Amino acid sequence: MTAKTNSSSNAPAAISAGRVAFAALRHPDYRKYFVVIMLAQMGDNIEHVISYWLLYQKFHSPVLAGFAVISHWTPFLFFAVYFGALADRHDCRRLIQTAQAMYGLVSLTWGILFLTDTIEVWHACALLVLHGLSGVLGQPASQLIIHDIVGREYLQSAVRLNSTGRNIAILFGPAVGGATMLLFGGPAGLFINVLMYVPAIIYLFILPYTGHGRDDPNAPKAGRVSLGSAWQLLRETASNPTILSVMPTKRRCRSLPMTSATISRTWPTASCSAPAPAARRSAACSWKVPVGSRPTRATRRFVQSCGA
Repeated sequence: MTAKTNSSSNAPAAISAGRVAFAALRHPDYRKYFVVIMLAQMGDNIEHVISYWLLYQKFHSPVLAGFAVISHWTPFLFFAVYFGALADRHDCRRLIQTAQAMYGLVSLTWGILFLTDTIEVWHACALLVLHGLSGVLGQPASQLIIHDIVGREYLQSAVRLNSTGRNIAILFGPAVGGATMLLFGGPAGLFINVLMYVPAIIYLFILPYTGHGRDDPNAPKAGRVSLGSAWQLLRETASNPTILSVMPTKRRCRSLPMTSATISRTWPTASCSAPAPAARRSAACSWKVPVGSRPTRATRRFVQSCGA
């Protein structure tokens, strides 16, 4: 009688947990992680506004303006596989901290060069490339670690909140950057922007999750990435219709690259209880596609878990 009562009382709790708005924010560690990462993403966009404006004022170069955009996204094309593999093999906290420190260093260097009026074109090109590398280094790890923090129960909510936080940062970051530049000037605004990355760096020393605490102990260990494994990943992705169906949505939404471990954990949570076609339709509306990862995790575990 007691067992029956307990089981019946747990069922509504499980159902209601899946229907709570912003459910992942009920997890105290994820709440803090969400805030500090969103602040860091705002810092990224604040730096864009100030540095791009000061570069235009200094050089009036449309070529440099185009290079700023190319250097921001090209590292994702060439290095997402490698940095995704790093996130699979190493402590995600340290990768994210390294990326935030690189962001802060770039912002600080911008401020010094503009303040002393010693900036040259090659300085700008080097800093723009370093900024792009910072992004591709930190993003796979920042997505992978959320599964370790919230587990399967709140994973869908956490993934959606991560995307929401980034969009909030894109929305308000330029506004804050413009206001900071008007109030304090461009170089001072860049110095102030360094502080946006500090909370994430500090909190990740406190956060007890590495990104791998929920890994399957029987799963094969991630090996070293190579050109051969990267090519194999592309071939496996091209042969999987479920993943291919999401790519147009990803391109439209400018989604972030995800590691194989993230996609293999996220999709099953969303879709294993549903028939495959419905799961694919749902995923195409909500989820991102893995860009950086080791091929064996990128598709094999995903196909096995979702029955694709």
